[in-house]
Amino acid sequence: MINEQLAELSNLAVVVAIVLYVLALIGFSADLASTSQRRSDARLAALDEQEGARVLQTASVASEGGAPVAAAHSRDGGEDPAADVTTAPAPGAMTAQKFAFLLSMAATLLHVLGVLARAAATQRVPWANMYEFATTSSALVMVAFLVFSIKRAELRALGTFVVGPVLLVLLLAQTFWIVPAAALTPSLQNSHWLIIHIGIAIIATALSILGAVVASLQLLKGRHEHALAEKTAAGEDLPEHWGRAGHVLDRLPSSTALESLSFRIHSIAFVCWTFTLMFGAIWAREAWGRFWGWDPKEVWTFIIWVIYAAYLHARATGGFRGSRAAGLALAGFVAVVFNYTIVNTVINGLHSYSGL
Repeated sequence: MINEQLAELSNLAVVVAIVLYVLALIGFSADLASTSQRRSDARLAALDEQEGARVLQTASVASEGGAPVAAAHSRDGGEDPAADVTTAPAPGAMTAQKFAFLLSMAATLLHVLGVLARAAATQRVPWANMYEFATTSSALVMVAFLVFSIKRAELRALGTFVVGPVLLVLLLAQTFWIVPAAALTPSLQNSHWLIIHIGIAIIATALSILGAVVASLQLLKGRHEHALAEKTAAGEDLPEHWGRAGHVLDRLPSSTALESLSFRIHSIAFVCWTFTLMFGAIWAREAWGRFWGWDPKEVWTFIIWVIYAAYLHARATGGFRGSRAAGLALAGFVAVVFNYTIVNTVINGLHSYSGL
């Protein structure tokens, strides 16, 4: 028996959460833009001041014949031209980032409420079709991001790059994958493996999304740092490197810190994908009389597992750390997306439970 009122409450909660996510995305983006602009202006002003000091020193040497005095901030001296400029807000001030973070918390609460209301409306776990899988996994992504960000405030700078993909998933779910709340298909009823197997798969997918975001930023940050190091060695000015995008990347943690975070996330994701395969095989033996049948879903889940295993092995090998290992992590995420979209909707198999 479907409770239509709770089903409508679930849809409303998800829609309002989408609105709040949009506002949070604007807030995080505004914070990145404003801070990067302040740093850019400060660096340019400091460099102009240095150039003026050099001109005065040259003129003084030419007129007096004396030795030049070292500049207060030489380009070779190692100090950032914007190092003396205070960009941090006053303690307790309501910044764009803080406001966006609060909006993200409110949106996540509504998001989780929508998932729980869907479960109450159908009296089952809310992951029996693509819509429910998408809403549940994206909610876990936001919960993980908020937990990480509460422990390490500097990770809030990643808000734009986490809320954006979550918002995209929810918009796709509300536009293309939404189906009315309904009871389980007969093949899924009366099995505790639905809770165990699909629940672990949702956690694995959520961690893969979050890990892909961090790995992508690691690649960009690493290339940015490498280019800055080359320009510094050549004695070139830094502020215009990569334009505004470069100033945004300046706000993110170092590529080393991002790589470490990506490795931790993908390590947990790999364990979850391992149990997804194991529990799926046990459920298949119970439901279909065999552990493995080369069903498209089974094959692609195994491919995902192999790619992430290769990533963890590469990460443990010195020559394949950094961008190479991150590339493998992103390849694994591409396989996850293919498995969730094309395999669910185009390729027919025993796992065709998309609900579409």
